[in-house]
Order: sequence, then C-alpha cells, then structure tokens
Amino acid sequence: MNIGIDLDDVIADFFPSLLTNYNTRFKTNHKVSDLKVFKYSTLWNVSSEEAIKRTDEFHQSHDIKELPVVRGAKEAIEQLMQKHHLTIITSRPSRFKEKVKIWLTHHITNQKIEIIHAGDFHKGQGATKAQICEELQIPIMIEDAPETALQCAESGIHVILFDMPWNQALTHKNITRIHSWKEALKVIDEMKQ
Repeated sequence: MNIGIDLDDVIADFFPSLLTNYNTRFKTNHKVSDLKVFKYSTLWNVSSEEAIKRTDEFHQSHDIKELPVVRGAKEAIEQLMQKHHLTIITSRPSRFKEKVKIWLTHHITNQKIEIIHAGDFHKGQGATKAQICEELQIPIMIEDAPETALQCAESGIHVILFDMPWNQALTHKNITRIHSWKEALKVIDEMKQ
C-alpha cells in the first residue's frame, strides 16, 4: 500500500521540543497539554505572524539532537518500509528541506524515503496534504493536525490520527484515533485484510 506519513509530532517529537525551547527563551511555563487548539499564537498570546516567526526560528536553529524521534517511530517505519511504499508529507516550509533530510537520515533510516513539502502550512500556501494524497493515490495518511486530518478524511483518505491535546474534538468515519506506533501498525495490518 501507499502510505503518507506526517513528520512533526508523528515521527519527530516536534512540539515538546519547540515548547521547551520557547519556555527557555521567553521565560514561560507552557505544557504540551495546554495546546487545545492547533494554533501556537493562541497558546503564546502573540499574533499569527509572530508565532510563525518564532516557530521558523526554532526550525532554523535547532540541532539534530534537540529534536528526538517519537517513541516507536523508527522501528515502525523500518517495518512498514519492508511491505509498503512510504511518503513523508510535511507542512514544514520547503526552505527547511535539507534539514529534514539530514534529520531523517540521522534518526530514522539511511534508505531513501520520498519527502514532499505541502507548501507553507502557516501561510496557507501550496497543495494540501489531501490533494497530494489524491494525486499520488495514497489511501492512508498518518497525521496529528486536526484540520489536515479532516480534509483527508473528507476526501476519502483513511486517517490514522495520533491522539494529541489539539485534536480531541475531531471525529470522522475515516479517522482512526491511535495512541502509539504499535497501534498504528495494528490498524494498517487490519486494513490489508
């Protein structure tokens, strides 16, 4: 099967790392559980433009070791690569393309995985992940972002949704909520039957 996989907070443990950096820089004490709506600007009480700027600064400056792998992701991806075609579809701006490749090679695999940047998420530019999945005939997307998951689900793509504080209100017949990569693998195995 063709499987699309989001990068941040599905493979890379992004938001906790961003938040640690943010709390240190701005002397705040936010927790991951505080992000109830998928908008950093709301949590940080800044404009959308300022939230984008601060997030991009972290993208630009973080060291490879500062961004760990989501628990179980490396092993699950290695297992999936044996039977399926994987495409990482990330909303990170394409100007961070090289950094994404280096991170994946360092943490996940030396094997080539196609990486597609779905435009600049925060600025609403580029193709949506749902459009990319439709174009590439990807019937499964592993995701955490609620708006993206809903767009995919409404396009007939089965979404395996990592349970996060920011996607609690989301339900759809094409969405299966999971709590770990072990559960994700189980769902994919059941879909093959």
